[in-house]
Amino acid sequence: MKNKKTKIVCTIGPSSWDYSVLKQLALAGMDVARLNFSHGTHAEKAAQIVLVRRISRELDKPLAIIADMQGPKIRIGQLSEELLKAHANKLPGGQQEKGRNPVIILKQGEKIHLSISPISDEVPMYFDLSPFVKKGHRILLNDGLVEAKVTEINGKVIVAVVQNDGYISSHKGVNVPDTRLPGASLTPKDYEDAEFALKAGVDFLAISFVQSPEDLKKARDLIKKYSPKTKLIVKLEKPQAVENLEEIVRATDAIMVARGDLAIETDVAEVPLVQKRIIRLARQYFKPVIVATQMLESMTENPRPTRAEVSDVANAVFDQADAVMLSGETANGKYPVKTVKMMNDICLTVEGHTEYKNYVGIDLEDVDGKELANRAIASAGVVLAELANVKLIIAGTVSGKTVQSLSSFRPQADIVAICNDSEIRNQLVLVWGVRPFDIKIETQAEAFWNHALELIKKNKLASKNDQVIILSGPVPGVGGQTDTLKLETL
Repeated sequence: MKNKKTKIVCTIGPSSWDYSVLKQLALAGMDVARLNFSHGTHAEKAAQIVLVRRISRELDKPLAIIADMQGPKIRIGQLSEELLKAHANKLPGGQQEKGRNPVIILKQGEKIHLSISPISDEVPMYFDLSPFVKKGHRILLNDGLVEAKVTEINGKVIVAVVQNDGYISSHKGVNVPDTRLPGASLTPKDYEDAEFALKAGVDFLAISFVQSPEDLKKARDLIKKYSPKTKLIVKLEKPQAVENLEEIVRATDAIMVARGDLAIETDVAEVPLVQKRIIRLARQYFKPVIVATQMLESMTENPRPTRAEVSDVANAVFDQADAVMLSGETANGKYPVKTVKMMNDICLTVEGHTEYKNYVGIDLEDVDGKELANRAIASAGVVLAELANVKLIIAGTVSGKTVQSLSSFRPQADIVAICNDSEIRNQLVLVWGVRPFDIKIETQAEAFWNHALELIKKNKLASKNDQVIILSGPVPGVGGQTDTLKLETL
């Protein structure tokens, strides 16, 4: 199978945690397995981690694992029988249920009361918003389908006026786009989940609803305590995060564009522009960026995607995202393997097109001048690869920074990362255009590179007499010393 440069992240769930299905996903193009800690038990997640590592060994293919924390997801509580009776409304056709969930109908102009300790006909909440919202703030119920505007706060009860007709049901999401929730990126549940995941050896820890760089500190402390090599992914889904975007990008290790909540909490028409800005900044600071949410959503139920979904994935590839992500499609969908094959085909088709090649050629205008100076060897290596029409750039790396720097220029040549650490190898799986390998460190640089070149030939990444570019330092296994750039014939 031809290797794509854009990586695929698959969410693992009931449809895909079986060994045979998971292995088929890896063969179909999955590079990263995402474990969603909003659902499931630690025992289930532990079993999934074991399976991913086993399949990685069997296929001799590095696979990364993301542990995705739920974060302070605000939800409607359980609607009481008293509340349902008080609202005695009916959906069209005399139904008072949407699927299997009882609902209540809300009308524009109707006044509602939201409370963490509801009485009478108050709408129950799992999270007390009363200390944070103010008069005039918007509260979006049922994952954004119903908007209500706060008119007053009475103790812990929020009074709001409904702005449009709609319905709500138990456990649906609530968003507060005008409100900052201080220190809200990690909940007590997240602490327990993160400790488990880090001890289990995941490669990335993803945290939700980050609003400022300060929100990263507690997650960093947990990583330092339990698994110092694990990388941090920030999920960008709050308008406050967009306001602090550059600072957050600089402070994290990787970024996920979580377009679901982002589209609810910001102007939906702005989301494509925000996506492009995030990708551009991530590339500028050589941080991997994942585009997520509803990319091939219709394939949850159908064997083929819509044309709009294909265009969405293709545009993320054209935008030079490091990775595209599948959520419910692989976690709960009917066609998990077919969905990954479809996404893999879209990536390969776009990357093989002439317009894509022209678009992702060397483009330094978005690279910060200071960063560019620090990455002179990487930029020189990419330019030389373009001028000499070299198809392979080989880089020795200890921390992964040299390889991420190379990738940020989006070269035509494939990038091969030679690591001496399986954790760094797995993390580089997420980086655009990178094929990572880990080998035993040799005491002499010449022996190390002879070993690396044999590995390249064995995996048929280059043939005898092919020209390759090599970036290296004087001592194998010592980071921060890349100082040599060579054009070599195999």
